[in-house]
Amino acid sequence: MIKALYNKHQYFFNIFAVLALLVITRLLDGFAWYPPYPDKTKSLLLEHLFQFISFFPFIFLIIYTYGWALKRRTKTVIYSLIIFYAVFAPLFVLCFSTWLEITLLRAKTLPVTLKLIEQFTPGAGMVILFLSATYFLTYLKIQSASQREAAHNAESLVKDVQIKMFRYQINPHFLFNVLNSIYTLIDENTEKAKKLVLDMSDYYRYTLTKQKECVSIESEIESIIKYLEIQKTRFEEKFQYEISVDEAVRPLLIPSFIIHLLIENAIKYGTKTTKQKLLVNLSVKLVKKDLFIRVSNTGKLLELPTNNEQNTEGTSNGIDNLKNRLALYFGDNYSFSLEEVDEWVFATIEINNIITQ
Repeated sequence: MIKALYNKHQYFFNIFAVLALLVITRLLDGFAWYPPYPDKTKSLLLEHLFQFISFFPFIFLIIYTYGWALKRRTKTVIYSLIIFYAVFAPLFVLCFSTWLEITLLRAKTLPVTLKLIEQFTPGAGMVILFLSATYFLTYLKIQSASQREAAHNAESLVKDVQIKMFRYQINPHFLFNVLNSIYTLIDENTEKAKKLVLDMSDYYRYTLTKQKECVSIESEIESIIKYLEIQKTRFEEKFQYEISVDEAVRPLLIPSFIIHLLIENAIKYGTKTTKQKLLVNLSVKLVKKDLFIRVSNTGKLLELPTNNEQNTEGTSNGIDNLKNRLALYFGDNYSFSLEEVDEWVFATIEINNIITQ
């Protein structure tokens, strides 16, 4: 519980600890170097307690303002805040601690003069700089931990994807259906049977040899065309597809098999939910710096099986995996939607500010 609380509020606890340590150090320094006088111990304890209380609000100010500045990613703002705190925070601490001493102790204190400010500012300014340094060191620590966690998640995801891709690539149900179609066509239409063998050969050559996590859209489309041609041969007049791809998007890199998954789902679930000819359309467009990938098919939207459910056709539900991979490569710069409109199912991926060649 304590560890969870610390992890949630690392900035506060780290800066608080450093502030307490610095105030204690200043207190011990006072005991060592101040000449003896009546009630020295009590006086120093109360003086540094009031200073600690005066410094305390800056913990929250530093956390909020530096966090805001880092989000803006403007170095000028960050440097300006550091200088501002180092210069003006000592004046505030001196005035506020003096006011506390007068109000609570009803004691006479030295007036806040320019000379007193000059004497107090270097030490108090160093405290503020230490607190600022603590914030940024904590920030770097959290960022480093996040990067390590992201790298670990990425490694786990890559392994998971590779396993799923391998299972997909050797999908026995799809392979058996194609072989049955070839067997049927050998006597009926030899040329079509030969074409189907070549398409299947090219398709499996792509899926079994190209294990890269990212591929060009052009390579992905070439594989998809082979896959669709195989399906076209299988279903004949009951199936039709159309592909529209902007030339500008062809060299762009995307995680492999994400379009293929949408195409495969469109055929798989489209054949289950439409009584008419199955129509599958693929559109890949680049609008300014945003990439739009849309796969649409006739039919109705069915709930895909969860990861814990067995898919009898050998294709695991990859929608969640697809989202995870998109999030891994593009962060928050993507969106995915799946909807049904007028007996058409639309699966759309939008990637914002994609890197172009």
